[in-house]
Amino acid sequence: MARSPVTLCIALSLAAVPAACGGNGGTTGTDTNGGTTGDTATNGGTTDTATATDTEGTSDSDQPTGDPVTPTACEDGGTCSFCAPDTWGGTAPNAETDVVIPAGKTIVVDCPAEARTIRIEAGGTLFVSREVSTTLTLHGNLLVEGTLDYGTPDDRVPDGVTAEIIFAGMNDAEYVGTPSAGGGDGMHSVDTPMTVVDGDIGLWVMGAGTLRAAGAAKRSWGKLVDGAAAGDPGFSLDGADGWKAGDRVVLTPSAPLSEGEGIIEHFDEGTIAAVNGDDITLAEAPKYPHDGCADCMRRGEAANLSRNVVIRSADDSAHAHILVAEQGHVEIDSVELRWLGPIVPCTGLPEGHAFPLRRAPIWFHQQKDASAGSFVRHAAIWGGDLHFIMVEQSNGIEIADVVGYDTQGMGFGLFYDNGGCGTFCDDREKASADVVFDHVLAARVGVPERVDGCIRVDHRMVGVAVSGGEGSGARDSVAVGVGYNGSGEDISGFGWQEGGSGRPTSFVFDDNVAHHNRGHGAMIWHNTELAQAPYATNAFWSNGAYGVLWGAYQNPFLLADVVAVDNGMASIGVKAIPFDDTARLKGGLVDDIRVLAYVFIQEGPAIFENVTFTGDRDVAVTQLHESCAEGDEDDPADTKCLRVWLRFIDPVIPAGVLPFDFGQTFNRHSIWEVRGFSSPDYPDLPPDFDLHRADNEVEGGSYYAPFDAWLVPR
Repeated sequence: MARSPVTLCIALSLAAVPAACGGNGGTTGTDTNGGTTGDTATNGGTTDTATATDTEGTSDSDQPTGDPVTPTACEDGGTCSFCAPDTWGGTAPNAETDVVIPAGKTIVVDCPAEARTIRIEAGGTLFVSREVSTTLTLHGNLLVEGTLDYGTPDDRVPDGVTAEIIFAGMNDAEYVGTPSAGGGDGMHSVDTPMTVVDGDIGLWVMGAGTLRAAGAAKRSWGKLVDGAAAGDPGFSLDGADGWKAGDRVVLTPSAPLSEGEGIIEHFDEGTIAAVNGDDITLAEAPKYPHDGCADCMRRGEAANLSRNVVIRSADDSAHAHILVAEQGHVEIDSVELRWLGPIVPCTGLPEGHAFPLRRAPIWFHQQKDASAGSFVRHAAIWGGDLHFIMVEQSNGIEIADVVGYDTQGMGFGLFYDNGGCGTFCDDREKASADVVFDHVLAARVGVPERVDGCIRVDHRMVGVAVSGGEGSGARDSVAVGVGYNGSGEDISGFGWQEGGSGRPTSFVFDDNVAHHNRGHGAMIWHNTELAQAPYATNAFWSNGAYGVLWGAYQNPFLLADVVAVDNGMASIGVKAIPFDDTARLKGGLVDDIRVLAYVFIQEGPAIFENVTFTGDRDVAVTQLHESCAEGDEDDPADTKCLRVWLRFIDPVIPAGVLPFDFGQTFNRHSIWEVRGFSSPDYPDLPPDFDLHRADNEVEGGSYYAPFDAWLVPR
């Protein structure tokens, strides 16, 4: 699976190799490497590696390959069959034919059609039959500058009829990709022109072209309301509209961490034998248990991978792609994208990228507002080798009810290419705006083999990169199985990328779930003074590291009514200091909170209000118990021995849990303010008190051994 960075080292400028992308994030031990201010530094030039720079094979979109044939016998305004020899003057196209459909011509695919390449010129139309099942096999590019019509929401390819576009003859290792343009003033990002690459076989929507594809309406995925035990072929979900016998489905893991590291790979694939409303019976029982419930946290998901309109590669040995650029427009509804997304072996880059750059099952390329109105709905994207949907500097795209299953690298991403300015970008408004990942599932997302040693390591890989521009975010989405086959300190289900992302005020992150990811459920790595709406009712459970790793240095974000339990490290790892008096957590249920090493001096407390602790961990709140090797630990404003300042308001701590483990910390003036405390195990403690380091004997207090702190009643 593919892995690489968003900052595209980020990205796409990725001009060269991962080593140029810099350091890691670090979340264990003293955790002092945590990120850089602003965006991750990236290499801004064009690439000079053999893999990415051999663009001699590119051609302008107005230069078809070979000796093209046109439908000379088809009258303007009429429709003609692709497979009728008369349409083409006596000989129907075959695997050696380059086809051009000019303006005014409408060609109908109503047969098993084939061509080497097809170019639909502006004003031309390639239209699939709604009455008979068809295939269209290409051995080169399908270039859409006019209209490719494989169904619309108002005129679908109906159930019982199949329509497939199949790409053959690719070799992933030979894909060139589109490296980022170089130059720039060091303060602004640099746009990269897009041209069609003959050898990068796929579907290119260029000029003012339009891709329309819609099959029988089908919901992509849902949450289990009645699970399937191992050996039990039946389950129910919260909506199975359009599902039918013969469909291919996948079930996601749900087991607790206590059952071993292997649970991250507990996906089951199967075929539906019967459907009764929202009740599904598989032809064969799953190998693993998949919990379900009507209204609880621990439940898996079920996704349907089958559609009757399919855009795919011939098989899983090589992978085509879809690229949308310039004024191109996409309208996809209830379509299957199978075996798309090529990867050049052993080219993994930081943050979930790899070569070939800018190739994916769907890649929206720097369209700005031209992409507004495009949509991808109810789609199943699966079995490719790199990405699901990548939105680069393109605005106003609807992405709703989409399942992405079994790929490598960043799954769903919002970003712009900051390679020309790195940490100094002054044009974050280029980040993709008005794009929300709404009910998307990123499942089984692997780590690509990176350049050095072909090992699967990526310290900043993310399944869903949510950090776009104004009006961006994620809602009711799930990341599961991210990084299942690799390693890296800060792999995460959801990610707020340092580089190539906006810092919007209009942002949504509500009702999302991250579970069974190799690293964190979510990694927030933004520095900003801009407030956003609270991130409400999200859940992070059974992830390998933190439920939420909260960095980088300073921000005013608020997690409201969060659930974070059964994670490999702490529920919440807090690294960023607050920008203002906005609470860090308000309400919610967590196992524990761990304070990590800060980078900036706090000017106010980090506030945790009305947080309920589960009692499943021995200690509710702790921090790094380390001494300061440099600086003055007796100076509360020291920049090396940083003070920790917390405030807990009305915490709910059950019996059997140590509420606070203060202990040794970097600065002697660190303080935890506790207000509204109550615990059956500590009935003699006052409701309000402050905790200091044991050697900071503030007047009116005394050493309190259970908390290893100097306790001062307030």
